Amino acid sequence: MSYSLAIADGDLVARGDQLGIVFGEDKLKQDIVLWLMERYGGDRFHTNMGSILQDFIGGVASDSARAEVHGEVFRVLQNYQAVQKRRLRESPQLLSPSELLASIDDIQTRVYYDKVFVALKLRNASNLPTTIKLTATT
Repeated sequence: MSYSLAIADGDLVARGDQLGIVFGEDKLKQDIVLWLMERYGGDRFHTNMGSILQDFIGGVASDSARAEVHGEVFRVLQNYQAVQKRRLRESPQLLSPSELLASIDDIQTRVYYDKVFVALKLRNASNLPTTIKLTATT
């Protein structure tokens, strides 16, 4: 099982005199939110991480823009799965089924002039469903 430092509203979470950690399903949810909210190409060490969701803010809120956002979210989730698959091949003992993205059941998107809304229904490798909702703004 792997873990990450817990993040809330862009800041590390303090739990008393220690930093909070997330693992399992909570890690999966946090990772996906971070991957979607991070600007694509913004991390020189993880060049495939991130999305271009911010690029849709301020543009025309049309059906084609919504379809492009849907495609972008799907691309990010596929990249995330590819990274997990590589880690699973290299060190399977480091990952638990609850933190593995097994299926993408539904992607709903809405594009407004000043924000992009995404709702995901996913399933981890323990076959437990999870929902993630996020809003990207400027």
